[in-house]
Amino acid sequence: MTVEVRLVNDVCAIGWVDRLNIAVWRANGVHEAQTYYREMKAGISRFGWGVGHLAVIEPGTPLPPPELRKLIVRVFNEYPGAVSAVSVACEGQGFFASAVRSVATGLMMLASTPVTFRLSGSVVDSAAFLSKHMVAGEAPLEAARIVSAVQELRHRMRMKVAKSA
Repeated sequence: MTVEVRLVNDVCAIGWVDRLNIAVWRANGVHEAQTYYREMKAGISRFGWGVGHLAVIEPGTPLPPPELRKLIVRVFNEYPGAVSAVSVACEGQGFFASAVRSVATGLMMLASTPVTFRLSGSVVDSAAFLSKHMVAGEAPLEAARIVSAVQELRHRMRMKVAKSA
């Protein structure tokens, strides 16, 4: 397995690949946003500075309400400079994708310190970006490991939903 899975439900799946926190979002939830916040804090405690985050927003995912937006950026403000790179992979088109991009950009503007940031339309593009800004030990974090981790998280979400049906 390439990912250390921390949460899987029908709203979100969260895991780690080395210093990179990955969250695949299908809906919004306070519990899930709190888990993301706790995981990012734990990652900073575990690895020190230089952690990263990949948010994968699947098509049709509702935009987070203001209280969740504040929680999402809280870690950036509490630990300025600890996060080295963030990418948001917005999988969707048209108005949905535009709205998600606007919210993601706004969230990053709320951070008290600048973070290397990229919006993209695919996990592959986000993984390529993050592999240039993240390390795994002494080497760059391979984009293929990031893509594989997202696939694993999605597989776990499908299995969880299938078992609950």
